[in-house]
Order: sequence, then structure tokens, then C-alpha cells
Amino acid sequence: MDIVVVEDDASMRHAMQRMLQASGCLVTSYESAEFLLEIGIDQARRCDCLVLDIRLPGISGLDLCRTLLAGGACPPCILITGHDTPGLRDLATRAGARDYLLKPFTGTTLLDAIGRAVAA
Repeated sequence: MDIVVVEDDASMRHAMQRMLQASGCLVTSYESAEFLLEIGIDQARRCDCLVLDIRLPGISGLDLCRTLLAGGACPPCILITGHDTPGLRDLATRAGARDYLLKPFTGTTLLDAIGRAVAA
């Protein structure tokens, strides 16, 4: 499975990448939405699933999800956050997210969310 991760926290980004790779996934990660849009947009459109942090500097994960969906065919998006606020889950769903995870989450939780998103 080909997964694209956008996470600005380097330690979290590397931990997700290592865990997903250990599970047999091909993973490409980006530190910002702008970086993905600049150099990885074709790969993002072809991957099996996107894992996007909501609170990114610049373009948020919510806005990135909306942008990708508005641009046509888009793989399923899972939005993640460490800063849950009332109504944020609903915003994520309305933006097109297939799942919404609160940090910290386990590797199994992330893999299960990816599996559900890809199977839907």
C-alpha cells in the first residue's frame, strides 16, 4: 500500500513513516502541505491513502484535503490532530476525511483507519 503522510512535527512524521514501512507500506512524507503541492501532488493523487495533520503551518490539513478533493480524483484522507476542539471532527468530515484520529494514537489504530479508508 502506498501512503502519503503530511506532518510538520519531525519526530511524529518519522515515527509514522517507520511504523507504516515496518507494516509493509511504501511511505512518502512531507513536512508541509505547500511542499506536497509543490513537488508531490502527482504522487498524492496516485497513492492509496493520505494521512494529514490538521494543524500545519501555512495550509492546514483540512484545507489540503478540500483542495485535493476539489481537484478531482483523490485517495481517501485521514486527518490527525493533537488539538481536538468542539466541532473539529465535523469539520474534518465535511472536508472529506474518511477518518479522524487524536494524537497520540497507536500504530494499530492508524493501520486500522487506513484499512477502513481504503476498503470504503
